[in-house]
Amino acid sequence: MKMMRLVTLLVLVGVLSVPAHAKKSDEAVQDTSSGSMSFTEVIAWPFIHVIQPFFSSLVYPIAAPLHYAIENGVADKAVDLITFGEKRNIFIYPVFNLKPGSSTMIGLCYRHRNLFYQNDYAVFEGRYYANSDFDVKMRYSKQSLFGKKLYGLVNLNIYMDRDNGFTLPVTKESFKQADTTINAGLRFGFPITESRNLNFSFGSELVYHLADFTDTKDSVLDHPKFPIEDRGLYQGHFEIPFYVNLVFDNLDFPYAPSKGQRLSLSASYVLTSHYSGITADDMSIVGLHRSSALKDGGKNHDYVSVDAFYQIYFFIGRADKYVLSAKEGRKTRKFYTDFSLNEVLRVWRPENLVETLFEHRVFAFQLRFQGMWEMEKGGAPYSAFPSLNARFPLRGYTGAWVAPFLLGLSTEYRWPVDRLVDGVVFNEYAMISDKINSWSKDHLYNSWGFGVRVRKPDMYLFRVQFAFHSWHGLSLILTIAPEFR
Repeated sequence: MKMMRLVTLLVLVGVLSVPAHAKKSDEAVQDTSSGSMSFTEVIAWPFIHVIQPFFSSLVYPIAAPLHYAIENGVADKAVDLITFGEKRNIFIYPVFNLKPGSSTMIGLCYRHRNLFYQNDYAVFEGRYYANSDFDVKMRYSKQSLFGKKLYGLVNLNIYMDRDNGFTLPVTKESFKQADTTINAGLRFGFPITESRNLNFSFGSELVYHLADFTDTKDSVLDHPKFPIEDRGLYQGHFEIPFYVNLVFDNLDFPYAPSKGQRLSLSASYVLTSHYSGITADDMSIVGLHRSSALKDGGKNHDYVSVDAFYQIYFFIGRADKYVLSAKEGRKTRKFYTDFSLNEVLRVWRPENLVETLFEHRVFAFQLRFQGMWEMEKGGAPYSAFPSLNARFPLRGYTGAWVAPFLLGLSTEYRWPVDRLVDGVVFNEYAMISDKINSWSKDHLYNSWGFGVRVRKPDMYLFRVQFAFHSWHGLSLILTIAPEFR
């Protein structure tokens, strides 16, 4: 099964990433049809007439739009369309999610560099959902605070989600729970070295969770394995995390990296208030009959969380750099404006295979660990547990697991399709555990897929990717969030 998956990925790379010389290939095919078939042609016939059409049908949903976008310079035109200001330092563009159900949303993102001062950066993003929920994100950052090598950031986020929920640890058993979350934060950071490759930051947030019952009565959990009074279900509470973060980063470009490493170590101590409790009347409405109001269970709800990841990028090929200039982008775009099935056979010949797979390519790897330790066993709120989902990343799964400890390895193979567009093939594994010293292959999960990412060297725009888990199920990803942190 793993070998079949590898063959599939290699063929997808060939179909999506080959430069087109269709005219020569077509002539070659016409020439060979006039005479008797050689042994090589006999061997190649199943590939041309069976395997190629099959994989072409699989990649057509992304290849056809990609073909049109590259041929017409859509990426460059789109960036010009959303860019404003004399110094082209303002970006305004729509965001949307067309998934079925209440997650369907439309929104707007506004980014402004040098808004008030030199080297400051402001971001505003608002989203409105099909069920009338909304969320708002605001962030403002400034480099060189007070004329010093000091970085500052303030943020305010508001989320209203009546269809939110929680998942029982180390399972996928989930329950609905309306949740409104408001958080405001402040962060400061400064470089430790003159090269600014090593940076230290610290900060805090004030987070308020207002959870409540939903209208779906059969989704209410009342069980001693995850007690309402100890986990903060269906009630409000405050969290105040104090965190420190150490980052080493020598990547050549932040959003189109091809060389270098990024290492991040972050630790937080989270003060958690008592839960607000639930009245007897509110519980009776959803079928929970108690003689009196439910109060906080009395446990210590504080917890410690750790998030660590290591990324490394390798640039393969003879070119000086991965990011294309405008001239190189036009040249590459010309190659990709005519996809040919017959060309696939040419590039997979042994003499062309190395250049096809390893010229002007990037291999990206990320190893990530997340952990949560309770100050008193069974006392941490539902919101404390790390989530294993498409953002971890485990892109082939639309749902999520939560567990005290998560460990994942992601690999990506990237190549430039245009000046602002990368092709991507990825494969990733992740594990969950309720103990840091007890990892089992029974909780090992895999995801793989392919797609494109659109970015400037210093700004991420969006990505479109198809992700699978094993051979079961397909997830379409359309988001403005980068693959890795």
